[in-house]
Amino acid sequence: MSAVPAQLPAAEPLARLLLQWGVAPVRTAPVAERLGGWLGWAEAIGLSQLLATPPSAEANVAARREAQDWAAAALDRLQADLTAAFDDALLAQDAAEPAPEGVPLADLLAPFRLHHAQQQRSMAARIATLRERLRPRMAEASGPLARLAVLDAVFERTAVLHERQALTGLPALLTKRAEAHQAADPRHWRQRFWADLQRALRAELDLRLQPVLGLIEALNQADC
Repeated sequence: MSAVPAQLPAAEPLARLLLQWGVAPVRTAPVAERLGGWLGWAEAIGLSQLLATPPSAEANVAARREAQDWAAAALDRLQADLTAAFDDALLAQDAAEPAPEGVPLADLLAPFRLHHAQQQRSMAARIATLRERLRPRMAEASGPLARLAVLDAVFERTAVLHERQALTGLPALLTKRAEAHQAADPRHWRQRFWADLQRALRAELDLRLQPVLGLIEALNQADC
């Protein structure tokens, strides 16, 4: 069962896209070290207690199959809805027209920046909802999956602020892309910028979906 619908445009990793756009990679500490710095003392104690408790060996095959079917359908629907919203027809049509002369770049960019911000909020909300609804279904499937669901809830609360901070630089980077396109072609730069915006949104969606894809992969593993 494939989790990603074939008809959707393939997303490139955000790190690769940023590298292509001249953003040098930043060295980061291993995930375990970063997570340790993000956890508060109460969360760290609760996580330690959870990891010290062996998961139940009980498994519910029917609940697991139902969760797999639900997760695949929900993921397909979410990806289709979000990617369709990325490509706003009116903005795409506007981008294809020559840019009006004498209008400041900031004014020309305003609707595109608003669109980007709206899509970022939509991604965050829709993915958080999917993740929240997936966890109880996993908990019904088996003991190990139930423990993974609890761990995921802790990780989501811990990482959400850091994810938001990591993505705050995208609007400024896209503005620089717009400036470069405008300098190269003052009349037809918006179409190239629109293509950049679509690439950035799809790459961001790919990044934001990684925790969900990890949960679904675990759900599909025969030994969980």
